[in-house]
Amino acid sequence: MTNKKSIIAALGAAAVGAAAPAMLLLGAGAAQAATDLNTTSDVAGVTVEIKSTGSEGLCFYSAEPWFGWQTVKPLPVYKVPFYLQKDQSHKLWFPGIQTGTVWKAKVECPVGGVDYFNPTY
Repeated sequence: MTNKKSIIAALGAAAVGAAAPAMLLLGAGAAQAATDLNTTSDVAGVTVEIKSTGSEGLCFYSAEPWFGWQTVKPLPVYKVPFYLQKDQSHKLWFPGIQTGTVWKAKVECPVGGVDYFNPTY
């Protein structure tokens, strides 16, 4: 009977030990976004302004068409590099015509991590 209690105690301790790291990750809460994203469009194309709220360094901008185009699906942009200074903004310009497309966007920075933006017009 003593061996059975020892085995149960050992299994219980192992389960608690395995659950602790998962609880630390799950209990950490949602991270704050380290960038803000604003877009403006005109006849010639789209300007994307990325503002640092904590991000900095050599960052990358990606955007994929989500929905809304009428005829031909627009081409995505992947990993467009730009340098972002902390608490500053950077503008990217993409030539093109208006298609009414909604985009999902992503900004990746070495300091600040990855921020996702849905939807972006």
